[in-house]
Amino acid sequence: MAEIGYPVVGDMVYSNGKNPFGIEGQMLHAKKIEFIHPRTKEKMEIEAPIPSYFKKVLDTLEGEN
Repeated sequence: MAEIGYPVVGDMVYSNGKNPFGIEGQMLHAKKIEFIHPRTKEKMEIEAPIPSYFKKVLDTLEGEN
């Protein structure tokens, strides 16, 4: 992502080295993911809420606009 101008906040390898929010962890999140289980062939669907630290950063950024 950094190569195309979109560094990942919190990722010390694929970012621009900046972490202005002081977070631990990457600012990457999948609200929902689906895949076929490799053994059972069952369709798996997993949903996860946005982590609180992620929401806090998003709220801060929204306030800047």
